[in-house]
Amino acid sequence: MKLNQRRISIPSTILLILLIVMLMSPFYVLLIGSFKPPLALSDMDLNPFNGNLTLKNFETVFKKSEVFLWMKNSLVISVSVCAITAAVGVMAGYAFAKIKFKMRGVFFAAVMATMMMPKQMLLIPNYLVAYQLNLEDRLIGVILTSIAPAFGVFLSRQMISSLPKELFDAAEIDGCGELRKFTRIVLPLSLPTVATIATFSFFSTFNDYLWQLIMISDKKLKTLPVGVAMFAQAQSSSNKASQLAIGLISTIPLVIAFLLLQKFYIRGATDGAVKG
Repeated sequence: MKLNQRRISIPSTILLILLIVMLMSPFYVLLIGSFKPPLALSDMDLNPFNGNLTLKNFETVFKKSEVFLWMKNSLVISVSVCAITAAVGVMAGYAFAKIKFKMRGVFFAAVMATMMMPKQMLLIPNYLVAYQLNLEDRLIGVILTSIAPAFGVFLSRQMISSLPKELFDAAEIDGCGELRKFTRIVLPLSLPTVATIATFSFFSTFNDYLWQLIMISDKKLKTLPVGVAMFAQAQSSSNKASQLAIGLISTIPLVIAFLLLQKFYIRGATDGAVKG
């Protein structure tokens, strides 16, 4: 029995190692290539130990781009969107899960139907609405049109529905209204789910190139995905090293966000798996 387990585990281990190497290869190229001279990178010299590492690529980025301004704009938009999306998602999820009202199923089905629509279908309608409300070329316009709480509503509803009914019955006996039940019971138990919603929302908004390109034309309001694309187009095709450098810089907020939220994200995923 042990021999069979070892025979199964060895191929699995080899497959896992190959998968890790395949997934990490682009990050290795990004990290090492951003410190290589353009000539060395054109020869595919990705050896970090041959002594030709340099910081000139980052100097080029700082001199010829406004990467920190772009990053600030992206963070303002992404943090605002993820906060609003998580808040709306958990509140609406509580309403759909525990509050009885007419046509509750119809409204929930309508919310879920928005998840089935390709995002590209909504580009023109969303832009026309933003244009009529004079929201184009403004950060608040990008924030309000990027809020997509359907996934958060679904995830929160499923989690809240699994909470024991006895908790809410005891709260009603103690005289708690809906607001107190939400703040005292639902919200503390929903923190892993809220973190999961916020993580997905932050990452999707931070990397949303197309919508931000459509909505923003002011150079001072450009976001990081749009700015990185502009910088890459402005650089010569032979200077891939500086493009890798700005790519490495642009991943820093995402790495920090994941490190801060991973504990809640993993807890939310495991809780959901246990509760079925």
